[in-house]
Amino acid sequence: MPQWLRPKLPEGPLRVFNRELHALHGKAGYPSARKLYLAVGKVISHTNIHHAFVKPALPTWGVVELVVEQLAQLARPRLAAEAEVNRFKALWDQAHASVPLSSPPTRDHEPQSASEHRTSPDAARPVLTAGAFFSNRNALIFQAIVDLHRAGGPVGVPQVAAELKRRGQLELCGGEDYLFECVKAVIKGAYEAGVSVHEFGVLSARKVRATADARERLGASLVEPVPDASHMQRAVDQAAKSHPHRAGQQTGKAT
Repeated sequence: MPQWLRPKLPEGPLRVFNRELHALHGKAGYPSARKLYLAVGKVISHTNIHHAFVKPALPTWGVVELVVEQLAQLARPRLAAEAEVNRFKALWDQAHASVPLSSPPTRDHEPQSASEHRTSPDAARPVLTAGAFFSNRNALIFQAIVDLHRAGGPVGVPQVAAELKRRGQLELCGGEDYLFECVKAVIKGAYEAGVSVHEFGVLSARKVRATADARERLGASLVEPVPDASHMQRAVDQAAKSHPHRAGQQTGKAT
């Protein structure tokens, strides 16, 4: 693949960062933006990936982190992904510190979400379908994803971030970087499980549902007028399967 043109930048940390990003791209054999788009699980657009290299502005760290991980794995000889991510985080921090306060790291403009026209104001309220199992911010993210999906639009990190920002909830949810952390966890889990991202999502959803059901059964058994010892024990055993680390902690406390 051809080398991408470098943007015209003045001497300084941002230019150093961009130069190193292009150098890593070269070590990986100059993969196309579409190839990287597929490698990161389609969670960021190929346009945003390309812009991270060619636009004269500092891209968001979430985009950089995912791209650098893939480039390190594609490089020959192969580079340690974690070491490269740490190196680029230091370069990104230096570039970020050099950017004037009035010009924060830029995010590529995203088209207005279709759900912006199709959802009511009440749609901003989280729907906790699994009770207290979800944290508040994850519930807000989940609801935004569901609404975007129902509206028929794309559901990637940029779109979810834009929707949360429109609702005034992006910072409450941990910002765009937290969304990328969630994506990284899913991609890593799918890789370790040897399944696709979609299959991993389905499996995870089933586990979450089973865990929520176990917690509900345990709670119900504790408030029964006449507790059934065997029923309660089955509920405890099922909850322990869903939370083995907590079960160990509780056992330690009991002894």
